[in-house]
Amino acid sequence: MIGQHDKRFSLPGDAGWPRRSPTTKCPNPACGVDLIVTAESIGKKRACPSCGANLVCSKGNGVHAAKSAPAAVQPYDLGAAASATKHVRHEAPSERANTLPIVRTGCIGRGNAGKTALIRALSDGPIGDFLPSGLHVDAGDPREVAQMIRESEQTQRLLHLAGLPPTLVASRIRYCVYEGAEQRAICELDEVIGQVLTHTLPNSAAELQARYDDYLANLVNTHVLWTVVPCPPSNPGPRERRRYANDLRISLAFLREAIRLRSLKQPVAVAVVLSKIDTLFASAREAQSVLTDQMLSRALGPLVDLIHASERVSEAAIIPVTAFGFGNAMVKELSGPRAESSPDVIDEPFGTEPVWILREGVDPVPFNLDALFLWTLLFGLRGQEATRAIDLGRQSWRISDKVQDDLESANPWIHPLK
Repeated sequence: MIGQHDKRFSLPGDAGWPRRSPTTKCPNPACGVDLIVTAESIGKKRACPSCGANLVCSKGNGVHAAKSAPAAVQPYDLGAAASATKHVRHEAPSERANTLPIVRTGCIGRGNAGKTALIRALSDGPIGDFLPSGLHVDAGDPREVAQMIRESEQTQRLLHLAGLPPTLVASRIRYCVYEGAEQRAICELDEVIGQVLTHTLPNSAAELQARYDDYLANLVNTHVLWTVVPCPPSNPGPRERRRYANDLRISLAFLREAIRLRSLKQPVAVAVVLSKIDTLFASAREAQSVLTDQMLSRALGPLVDLIHASERVSEAAIIPVTAFGFGNAMVKELSGPRAESSPDVIDEPFGTEPVWILREGVDPVPFNLDALFLWTLLFGLRGQEATRAIDLGRQSWRISDKVQDDLESANPWIHPLK
């Protein structure tokens, strides 16, 4: 799990990460909403965005009630953009006030990149647990919780026996963010069929073309994109180098198309998910000593360059993860090509890879997966707040602030790109 490694990386709170500003409360006892006093607001009259009471901002981050009568509710002076810092974010009630914010997440990655294992491992990470802030992430229906538990047990058996089969039918997974018994947000995650990326050609059959069109349609209206790429091979030969270059090229092509055809006005947040780091390193400390920020940026150069050049990408980061945990995986003996591989595997440009399974008697201990999930949820919410795609009532900004606190306390390994 996260938090088991040293801090050889950029932490939330360093340059580029939003930090909590000092707050004070509205002096109206019936309101008590948290407010922020910016330097520009000192000595000026403001209206509380919650109750409308007139306030005069004084030095020392204090406020006191104005002598004049309450005025109509006006938006509080926020200063910086809503996505850049923690502060009060309000607007007049709208027809969206009674709907839950939804963070839609799309996934890009060729077959055997580790996507399915990561998605299944979420149940061994943040899903079902209480986060430090008190938020709770789980299915939205008790019957779905029972189904998730059964699927998790089945996944455990498969990981020990034969490894996970390739995804042949894509599905949409929905998680709810709870505060107590109340649902506050929804996170949707679309699985991906890896062979859509590598086996759909201009002259492919109509069935594959239709699946390709459906896949792209799901990518272009997401708030967050995961681009899953396996860890760069150690001491690669010519064939391994070509295969990894092919991995980056096909991932780049789909990420570029998802950005180009984007249907939402809101920019997208992109997580470059570096998977299978446990297949090359014995510990998180060893992985971090080798996979430095400079090395990651260089190894993933095509993706990094696209992200930096695109104005339709808001936040972006490289997030190394593992679904099994260090020391828990082993190569399955006599493992043949996966079901999605080309019959002529010798000439398959994306190559074949060994199948990794769990060692006997061990359970998976995902590493840094909590950070990936919380980063996704945070910037999926922040992006919608900044563009007013979701209602900016007190409940909304308070939940995203809690998610940020949870991410900061998770001691994540994150290499910010943008």
